[in-house]
Amino acid sequence: MWPAYAAFVFLCNLFGASIVGLFVGVLLPLDQETRWPHLPAVAVYGLGAYLVAAIVAGIGTTWLLFKPLLQWQRHPELHDPRRVRYLVMRVPVYQAFLGAVIWAIGVAVFSIAAFAYDRKLGLMVLISSVLGGAMVALLTYLISERMVRPVAVEALARRAPDSSLEPPIGHRLRQTWVLTSGVPVLAILLVLLGQREGLFTDDAADLLPAINALAVLALVTGYFGTMLASMSIVDPIRDLTGAINKVRMGETSTRVPIYDGSEMGVLQAGFNEMMRGLQERQRVRDLFGRYVGSEVARKALEEKPTLGGEDRLVAVLFVDVIGSTNFAVENPPEVVVKELNAFFEHVVDCVHRNKGIINKFQGDAALAVFGAPLPLDDTAGHALAAARELREELMHLRLSAGIGVSAGHVVAGHIGAHDRFEYTVIGDAVNQAARLTELAKDTPGRVLATASTIRLANEDEQARWTTLKSVELRGRTHMTQLARPVRPTLADEA
Repeated sequence: MWPAYAAFVFLCNLFGASIVGLFVGVLLPLDQETRWPHLPAVAVYGLGAYLVAAIVAGIGTTWLLFKPLLQWQRHPELHDPRRVRYLVMRVPVYQAFLGAVIWAIGVAVFSIAAFAYDRKLGLMVLISSVLGGAMVALLTYLISERMVRPVAVEALARRAPDSSLEPPIGHRLRQTWVLTSGVPVLAILLVLLGQREGLFTDDAADLLPAINALAVLALVTGYFGTMLASMSIVDPIRDLTGAINKVRMGETSTRVPIYDGSEMGVLQAGFNEMMRGLQERQRVRDLFGRYVGSEVARKALEEKPTLGGEDRLVAVLFVDVIGSTNFAVENPPEVVVKELNAFFEHVVDCVHRNKGIINKFQGDAALAVFGAPLPLDDTAGHALAAARELREELMHLRLSAGIGVSAGHVVAGHIGAHDRFEYTVIGDAVNQAARLTELAKDTPGRVLATASTIRLANEDEQARWTTLKSVELRGRTHMTQLARPVRPTLADEA
């Protein structure tokens, strides 16, 4: 980008010098004796020599200014990133100041030479050069700010800029209007004032070319100045708008490039910081959901969880691996973990598919709850359907399991201490499902439920179960009637 940068800055200064020379030497209606062609040859050659010297000095000082940046781009690890960030963001200001200094020297040289030749010509040269130099300095700043953005993005990739490194946006806009529109209008007023004071020819019609040229200059510089100044606002806003649209589509890794050293750069950095926080929050939420279940995590994030519980009618599905101790003894730990993960993958998918949640894993067992924390219609029907589907899915795995299903009223809520608690369900239905799992391991099909749970389900689900004898479960003092799934009928298969 540096060759294009140098070319644009050089052309901007050359354009300004040409406009000032054309305006003073051709358009202003000066007397014939005070025009530039009548200057002594030595003065003309001296001014030409200055132009060459100014170009060489400008190129040399610009090279010295940007040499550290070129070295940093080739070997970034050898330079202090803080110094580089500061230099990159100050480049537009330094470039404008450097151009202003060269112009100031030129104004002094040209004005002194003109005053030595003629007082009126010296005054015209001084005023025109000062106003032209101010316009060129501003345009140089705006061009430099636009051209240096790729380097600024690279320099500010890891850290936000200081908002004082560049003029505030409000100052830029006001200065742009003053120096690109206000200065040509002021020049028109000065031309009219000079005519009244007798600085030009007596024919007022001779002023029209100069006034028309200044009006056109105001339109051209005003347009380009406003366009460049607006880019410093519109471009970051366009980047932010595009990034926000990506975030709406779920791309939380979206970032915007930072290339401004004013309030806009702080806004760009703030957006990136906000997205990093959002991405981290999303990661924590996803990780939290993997531990406690997505429904529990969502409810905990939406409302502050407190210790305690509430009475809920739920259905509980308990799954316990058969012979896990012997399997762990006979196989390496890696194989045990792999098979358990494959086993629980089917359990989790089946439970979630039937609108339940995995409340907890207990070694080689899992507890699923239907109807808490989120309410659910026909909790018993969903739990029974999950048990039947899970039985079919586990038939093809190396590990087998007993499955027990029970429904009833439990206490569902956060149990533990104020600084460490978990969401769980406590009640007779949980204990009953665990006891049914023990019996199911020795029952054909390895799935058992209580008859009372079957009666709570919908009619279609009830038709898929058959009642068995009543037994006294361990730890209970009354009989519990059992039920198990019937074999799929031809109608079910169809």
